[in-house]
Amino acid sequence: MKKHQQIFQKIKAFLLEQFGEQINEYENGTYLVIGETGVWISSDEMELTVGYGMNHRHYLGEKEFITEAVDDFFNLLTKRKKTTEYYKGKSSYKIKTEIESANGEYSTLSTSMIPIFPFWKKTEKKIEVNEKLLDASGIENEISEIKNYAQQWL
Repeated sequence: MKKHQQIFQKIKAFLLEQFGEQINEYENGTYLVIGETGVWISSDEMELTVGYGMNHRHYLGEKEFITEAVDDFFNLLTKRKKTTEYYKGKSSYKIKTEIESANGEYSTLSTSMIPIFPFWKKTEKKIEVNEKLLDASGIENEISEIKNYAQQWL
């Protein structure tokens, strides 16, 4: 088992402890979704993938990106998330997911877009903000343990 897959297993154990039966497992347990929250994580031979709804980011498994993956995933759990959906007429053509930072600003996790849309129509936005799933102060030890494990092999 590769290091990023070991980190995934640690995150999986943490999620099962925190969310129990709300965790939906797919693809032989390598793709985990937290109930109806939209937060998910997956692992394969090459990388970890962290997502929220249809938006996601890939983190190569044998690179320094793994600590960023762990940070982003725990931020999805412990910070507010803002989803902006862009419409041209009735067609949604772009969705941007952002995570709130400590200073109240948002940083982009991912943006998804379809290439064909009625570009001539007026753009409208629908913004939704979802609250944090867990309080960071209640899980600091678990987060630190997984982050430290991730940093040990870099």
